[in-house]
Amino acid sequence: MNKLSLIIPAVFLVVAAAALYHSISPYTTPTQLKDLKEAKGVQVVGRMLDLKTANGKTTFKLTDGKSEIEVIYNGSVQQYSTEIVVIGDWDGSVLHASKILKKCHTEYTGG
Repeated sequence: MNKLSLIIPAVFLVVAAAALYHSISPYTTPTQLKDLKEAKGVQVVGRMLDLKTANGKTTFKLTDGKSEIEVIYNGSVQQYSTEIVVIGDWDGSVLHASKILKKCHTEYTGG
C-alpha cells in the first residue's frame, strides 16, 4: 500500500473532525450573533467592556475583538477581565442576559 493512499484519508478525517467540532460548539460570538434577527437561550462568549450598574440593572458591552453587542442583566455583576459566557435572549439589538459565567481555570462558574 503506498503512503499517499494513507495520507489522503487521514487529512480528510482531520478536516472533518475540525468541522464537526466547530459546528457542535454551544457558544456563539458577538460577530455571529449580530447576523441573527433573534435567538432564545443563546450562549455568547466574549470579553466585558464598559460595565455600568444603575437601579438594579447592569449593562455592558460584550466583544469578541471584531464586534460588540449590548448586554442587559437584572442584578449586579463585577467587572471580569477574563473571557465570559453570557446566556440569554437576543432581540436583534440587545442581549437580555439570564446568566453570566466567568471562566476560572478550565471551568465556567456562575457570576
